[in-house]
Amino acid sequence: MDRIDTTKRKPRRTHGTPSYTYRNRFAYALLAAGAVCFGIWSLTPMQRLSNEKLCKKLLTPSEQELDRKGLFEFGAPRPGKFIREAIEEAENLRTER
Repeated sequence: MDRIDTTKRKPRRTHGTPSYTYRNRFAYALLAAGAVCFGIWSLTPMQRLSNEKLCKKLLTPSEQELDRKGLFEFGAPRPGKFIREAIEEAENLRTER
């Protein structure tokens, strides 16, 4: 029986083949190019302006959101400053009557 020529077969793994090194080089170059493009984009004034406009639109709470947050804060623990102000206000109301 003739021996099988193993040089003509496809490799079972890509490790150690030229395609493995080219694939890795391509991946590293793509990652580096993406990082450089992101770095340049994040430093441009156009990105800063668009980010500020976007944050103003998205982060400005509406009246409904403020009311909803107020309901959740109703049962929250109160800080000492708030308690002092409430006591002073109650005393002022008592003295006015």
